[in-house]
Amino acid sequence: MAQNLDRTDLDILRILHKKGRLSMVELAKQVHLTTSPCSDRVKRLEKEGFITGYHAEICPEKLGLDVQVFIHIRLDQSSFSIFDKFAKAVNLMPEIEQCYSLSGDFDAMIKIRVKDMKAYQVFMSHKLGTLPGVIQTRSEVVIGEHKNSFGINADMITS
Repeated sequence: MAQNLDRTDLDILRILHKKGRLSMVELAKQVHLTTSPCSDRVKRLEKEGFITGYHAEICPEKLGLDVQVFIHIRLDQSSFSIFDKFAKAVNLMPEIEQCYSLSGDFDAMIKIRVKDMKAYQVFMSHKLGTLPGVIQTRSEVVIGEHKNSFGINADMITS
């Protein structure tokens, strides 16, 4: 069991992951507690870092952001500090949804979301090149999305 979490804690995490706007009264009912102890548990889970935030799931297509691209990046490794500089610069670019350090042929992978292919070309020619240490890239445009979930899958939370 994950760091002294009991079945009720895990149930709270599972339920809030699926429906983060659930009222405390409804959450308490679903985990068979009264409101006050349920609220105390949620506050403890937040304080201990099990719950790191609450988010609205926004539909990118409704905002006209129809193109997703995964870009694998090789960095100039002549300076180890390049990884930190790269990570800080990535955080300043709103087009970049996700960024990961990788093992293997490439050092990092970013996921961008843009309006169209023209916006993708602008990103590649005017923004990606400003990231520190980039020496090679390989892009993959998403043609179709078959699964998309926010964070961990709630069904992975087991007691």
